[in-house]
Amino acid sequence: MTHSSSFSKVTGRKLTDEIIEQLKQKIFSGAYKVGDRLPPEPQLMEEFAVGRSTLREAIKVLVHAGILEVKQGRGTRILSLEWANEASFDHQLQHADSHDVYEARTMLDREVARLAAERRTEADLLSIKSFLDQRFRALQEGNYTTYIQADIDFHLAIAKASGNQVLYDLYKAFTPILRTILSSLVLNTTHYSDNTDIHEGLFQALLAQDEEAAVQYVNKNLER
Repeated sequence: MTHSSSFSKVTGRKLTDEIIEQLKQKIFSGAYKVGDRLPPEPQLMEEFAVGRSTLREAIKVLVHAGILEVKQGRGTRILSLEWANEASFDHQLQHADSHDVYEARTMLDREVARLAAERRTEADLLSIKSFLDQRFRALQEGNYTTYIQADIDFHLAIAKASGNQVLYDLYKAFTPILRTILSSLVLNTTHYSDNTDIHEGLFQALLAQDEEAAVQYVNKNLER
C-alpha cells in the first residue's frame, strides 16, 4: 500500500522529538492500517532532511513502544495502532496483567532500594553513578534509545547492589516491560518531564546508606 508524502523538513527544536511527533501524527491519522509499511528509509531521510542515525533513533522509540516493527529487507511496518497517550504504569502494564505486575514490581523496587542502601559497595556506587551520568547525557542529547537503556541499567545496577541474586534476576525479568513503558512515555514529547532529580536523590540516599530515603525516592519515581 502506498501513501502520498506528507512529512515536512525538520528545523529548530530537537530533531528526534520532531520526527517522533510527525511520525505519530501520520501513523495515527487514519492513513495507515496495521501491517502497512512506512516509506523507505531514503525517502524519509529526504522528506525530513535529516541523517540516517537521527531517523533511526526516532523509529527505534516507536519500535520499543510496540507501534512499529523493522525487519531486515522488508522495511518498517505498522505493528499496532494502540498507544496510551497518558502513559501510566497501570495503563501500560495492562497488556501484561497490569495490576499484578505493577504490584509486584513496586514491591520489588522498594525492597531492592532498601537492601542496596544497606549493602552497596564502592564498586556498586561507581556503576550506579556511571549509568546515572549516561542517562542524563543521553536525555540532553535526545538520544532516547541510549537514555532508556541507561535508565534500565541504572535500576539494574541498584538491584545488583542489593546483594540478592534472586531479586536481581527478578528485576531483569521486568526489563522488557520497563523498556515499553519508558518508550511510551518518551513518545509523549510535549509532556514528558525529566525526573533526573529523583534518580539523583535515589543515588544520594544509597551513598548515605539511608534506607528510608531510598524507598521514598523509589515511591516518587513510581508516582511520576
